Amino acid sequence: MSQPPFGEVGPAAVLFSVVEGTTRRAVPPGQEVTIGRSRNCDLRIAFEPEDDHVSRQAATLRVLADCVLIRNVSSSKLLQLRPPTGAARTVEPGAATTSLPWRQFDVVVTGRFGRDYVVHVDARGLPPSRAEVDDESDSSPTVVVPPIILTPAQRRLLTALCEPLLTRSGPEAGAATYRQVAERVGRRPGYVRNVFKQVREKLDSHGVPGLVSRERPDAAEDFRLPLAMWAIRSGTITHADLAQAQTWFAVAASDPEAALDTDDDHDAQ
Repeated sequence: MSQPPFGEVGPAAVLFSVVEGTTRRAVPPGQEVTIGRSRNCDLRIAFEPEDDHVSRQAATLRVLADCVLIRNVSSSKLLQLRPPTGAARTVEPGAATTSLPWRQFDVVVTGRFGRDYVVHVDARGLPPSRAEVDDESDSSPTVVVPPIILTPAQRRLLTALCEPLLTRSGPEAGAATYRQVAERVGRRPGYVRNVFKQVREKLDSHGVPGLVSRERPDAAEDFRLPLAMWAIRSGTITHADLAQAQTWFAVAASDPEAALDTDDDHDAQ
């Protein structure tokens, strides 16, 4: 479809641009753009040189009232919604997802030899979603639940675990390894593993699902990513926690003994 260039529509529009390309579109609510290597696509990718691993029409991006609807119209290829930080959201062939809660993100189509073709989306011109408005204005009674109390040491380890998810994007946005967390806090990987086990068991006792193995309690199953995602989604660990922890991480890296002196959690030795 024919679209106006950037800047020729009102403020309530979404801006699309092909990264490492020259194609740009400013699209108002109710309209959509297509992505693919066909010359008929609005946002053409993987055509110079031609990459036949990318579908001729890979996706449609429809601008809704408060977000963007990403639909994978390929018959066999995956695509990703990649936020500025945090794990990417995979969209399977024939599936669709909205861009909420993100206002800026990339739609990534992977071609031959692992090359990524990226379309950047800036939806900051759209009004807030209904959920965002409700969150700000909701005056309904609050259900009080027992708080999950974590020690300062447990919070520091969780912060180190979540650090890559809070600061990176794409394939690099994952939970830190036990060794990486241990290096950040001046401890051994075995200690980190034991603390996380204690935290997972505490969360499980509070009804948080998916953090322990019911069928094989002693199995060496890796729960690092589910634990990190719970910490971020619940608001337990935020960017503010990461900023506050940086000084402590620096002390632990330069003088582990001094860092241990401030650590009040000795239960997981």
